[in-house]
Amino acid sequence: MNRTLLIGAAVITFVVCSCSSAQNESKKVFDKLHWMEGKWVSSDVVNYTEIWKRVNDTCYEGLSISPIDSANLVEEKPKIVRRNDSIHFISEIEESTVDGQTQDFVMTSKSPDTLIFTNNGVNYPNRITYKRINDTLMKVAVERKNTEGPIKFEYTLKKVK
Repeated sequence: MNRTLLIGAAVITFVVCSCSSAQNESKKVFDKLHWMEGKWVSSDVVNYTEIWKRVNDTCYEGLSISPIDSANLVEEKPKIVRRNDSIHFISEIEESTVDGQTQDFVMTSKSPDTLIFTNNGVNYPNRITYKRINDTLMKVAVERKNTEGPIKFEYTLKKVK
């Protein structure tokens, strides 16, 4: 009986410590994302801008702006959110969501300098990557894997503010 209780207590302690460790790791990575804050302008896509700001200890809000022409503007409001032991990229993507719904991509990387978010359950994209090159430059890749092969769109952003 005592042996069973001891083993049970050890398992519970391991599970609690593992969860706490995962939460601490995601918090540490999230706290190092401050490099994303600011206004970023694309050197590859004409008139494309992303603006990121930290709202609180668990959320960064973004704004992506891409004028199609003088009368039309494509605007997206993504978020990077820390939920317990994971970090998520949340976005409404017109082509793959019903109005008012969002797509949730889970961060699969462990580095605060390379943010890889994946969701294989959506049509496009399946993977979004933000890679910090230095304090004023980052690369972004938007990818989809399908039966015809992968489709990848990449662009560079330069910090202006």
